[in-house]
Amino acid sequence: MDSALSRFGAVFSQLSDPRKARGVRHPYQSMVALVFLGLLGRITEMAVLVRWATIHWKDLQEPLGFTRNHPPCDTTISRALAKLSLHEFRQAFSAWLNLALADSKEPWIAAIDGKTSRQGLSADGSPVNMLNVFLQQTKLTLDQWSVQGDKTNEPGSFRLHLEELLTAYPTLRMFTGDAIYAQRPLLELLQTNNCDYLFQVKDNQPDVLDALKTCFANVAAVRPAHEVTEKRGANKKPAEYGSTWTMPSISASV
Repeated sequence: MDSALSRFGAVFSQLSDPRKARGVRHPYQSMVALVFLGLLGRITEMAVLVRWATIHWKDLQEPLGFTRNHPPCDTTISRALAKLSLHEFRQAFSAWLNLALADSKEPWIAAIDGKTSRQGLSADGSPVNMLNVFLQQTKLTLDQWSVQGDKTNEPGSFRLHLEELLTAYPTLRMFTGDAIYAQRPLLELLQTNNCDYLFQVKDNQPDVLDALKTCFANVAAVRPAHEVTEKRGANKKPAEYGSTWTMPSISASV
């Protein structure tokens, strides 16, 4: 456990400290690592995080790089987080995830989809539309970006961020999504980056749909290897042909 926590703390050592040297008592990188560790345990309130850290301080202090015999207070942590560089944190997060899944031999498969944030609001008070990249193996979001305007901007936003996404996660090899992503510019870009894709095609693209029906007219339907149900708690029934299949879960331990 100590070695795992030490590696976890080392990932955040690349973060720069934005504070003034006067009055600094706790390492900045250590506090960010502590907060992120708490978020993995679904601790979102700093006061609760401090109480949890106090109980486990003997196990957390040295591996995370703290030098004092007690954790920082919740106010100190909140002030430190207010100055956190989002860009540097993204880099640290990708480094941690790549390290955690280094032993996995399976190619990474991510689902892309736009969602409306219930808590985030824009300057005019309207909900913010976010484009999410969801890693199926670990059931977590790799990255997300704000999508301005309506949902038709999702493919354009994904094209804009694809290069940085593949740079941060070079193991990504396949993307899944709904019909809105089945657009030639995006598909050509994915092919250029040696990525596979599995997108739906619906009646909004009649020419492409007709061509696919012609190409696969003589192909026998095969039931998916993994069957899914309609909704949680609903009456279970076999999935229809062409339903989404799921990958086995992989635990991303620190």
